[in-house]
Amino acid sequence: MGIILPRDDNREPIQGLYGGVALEETYDATISGSTEITLNASTTFIQVTANAKPVFMKWGTSDCSSTDFDHCIAADTTRQFKVPLDTSTNALYTAVNFIEQAATATLAVVEF
Repeated sequence: MGIILPRDDNREPIQGLYGGVALEETYDATISGSTEITLNASTTFIQVTANAKPVFMKWGTSDCSSTDFDHCIAADTTRQFKVPLDTSTNALYTAVNFIEQAATATLAVVEF
């Protein structure tokens, strides 16, 4: 299991996200269809863990699928993401969608 750190606007790795108190946590073992998480209004980073199978992720309110996604989180891996700017609203994205690559995947998302 590896952790891939997000990068700031200057492309420098961002570390130390684990020290804060989570704003929200989500655990879901039923992501066979696109599953949307509405982010806390104060969320600027998310930590995503895919257990057992890979999980696809898509920023925004549009459904996620194996043919339309922004990121693929490998099985048994944790990744951290800076919430990006939605250029259509000029604000940070307020939602993210997930779907499993294969049956039995589980998802954990922690918002900071």
